[in-house]
Amino acid sequence: MNTTIRQLETDDDRNSFDCGVESLNAWLKQMAGQNDRKRFTRTYVMVEADDPKKVIGYYSLMAISAETEGLPSKKRLPEKVSAVLLARLALDKNYTGQGLGESLLMHALYTTSQASNLIGVHCVIVDALNEDVANKFYMPYGFAPFQNEPLRLVFFLETLKDM
Repeated sequence: MNTTIRQLETDDDRNSFDCGVESLNAWLKQMAGQNDRKRFTRTYVMVEADDPKKVIGYYSLMAISAETEGLPSKKRLPEKVSAVLLARLALDKNYTGQGLGESLLMHALYTTSQASNLIGVHCVIVDALNEDVANKFYMPYGFAPFQNEPLRLVFFLETLKDM
């Protein structure tokens, strides 16, 4: 399947998107556009080349200051570090099993890595929807749980050098 990932546009068709999780569907349909306009988040959408306005997947990023307590790091860190929150990531349920979720995740990490060349970004943090998502989707790509919050995961950007 030939897909493209790009920033959300105001005329994108978000209404037919259904990942099976109503909160993620509603956020894309009702909040993503205004959050982008207000510069709270940046939302990136995956579209098919044959239908470049129909959203089949998306992710949203936002800058945060992250407490380092509980971070699974062997290095000494300050009390807080600059981070990017992977605030949302979802794929339409009609497109699962094709590696497209992985493509969205890799694009999010690449985008964050590019930003880290311009501003200080230490890591990517995500709050996994549940243990299954944490263990089967995020952890195989190098995300690790916070010691005190097992569904809050971190990916250290320095590990991209090893990939």
